[in-house]
Order: sequence, then structure tokens, then C-alpha cells
Amino acid sequence: MFAKNEGPADRIIRVVAGALLIAVGLVLLGGLETSVVGIVVAAFGLWFIVTGAIGVCPGYVPFGISTVPKRQRVPSIDRSKQAA
Repeated sequence: MFAKNEGPADRIIRVVAGALLIAVGLVLLGGLETSVVGIVVAAFGLWFIVTGAIGVCPGYVPFGISTVPKRQRVPSIDRSKQAA
């Protein structure tokens, strides 16, 4: 799978923002009453919580972004160069 690319602060912010987005989407924007906008906002909130919980953001990967502090980074293994 992917190496972790979210640092501790990034993960906390994602989980908190995700919880807020779910609440706003379901309650304030009417997601519980089948409002499409509310459901979409809540889905983004769920995405933020999941990525914050696992520590990997697939959106960071193509750009090489990592918010993990340098001292905590684990070098990735390039399996394409290993003999089978």
C-alpha cells in the first residue's frame, strides 16, 4: 500500500474537520432529509475522517506531498528494482 504521508497535526485537523463536515452536511444542510448537497458535504467529511485515521491521503501521492516530520519518515521500497 502507500506509505504514511500525513503528520500528526494534519491527521487531527482532518478528523476534526471531517466530524464538522458530517454534522453540517447531515443537520444544517438537510442531508438526513435527502438533500444532495448535504449528503455530498457529509461524504467529504467521512473521507477526511478515514484519511486522517489511516494517515494516508491518496491526493498527496501524485504530488509527492508529505506532512510527516522528516525524523519519522520511513523510506519507501522501490519494488520494481528488486529481482523476483
